[in-house]
Amino acid sequence: MSVPMVATEILYDRRPVPTEPEPQRKPVPLTVIHEMLLMLDSLTIAGQRHLMEKVVRFVEDQLPRVRASLGRRNLGAIESLVKQLRRESDRLVPDVSAFSRGAETLLALLVALE
Repeated sequence: MSVPMVATEILYDRRPVPTEPEPQRKPVPLTVIHEMLLMLDSLTIAGQRHLMEKVVRFVEDQLPRVRASLGRRNLGAIESLVKQLRRESDRLVPDVSAFSRGAETLLALLVALE
């Protein structure tokens, strides 16, 4: 017994070949950093210093990304704020409210410059 052969039309997918999508920038995790700043009051001094160091390191990592879009004056102001945050986080007994105010200001600037 033989199977009848039927000519079928082969449909080719003629959609354009997908190109590499542009890498999307990761949004600044402002809510996470904000929650970290809110938690500072409830931590021990060692915990406060640890979280402050994380926030400072995050901000320092964001600076190269926005450096090109900043003027010399703005860059100087931001670097000054980062130095203040670094100094506060390095203190034996850091001032949580001063650090939080400076960090909130700096994060708002980073988000605005994105």
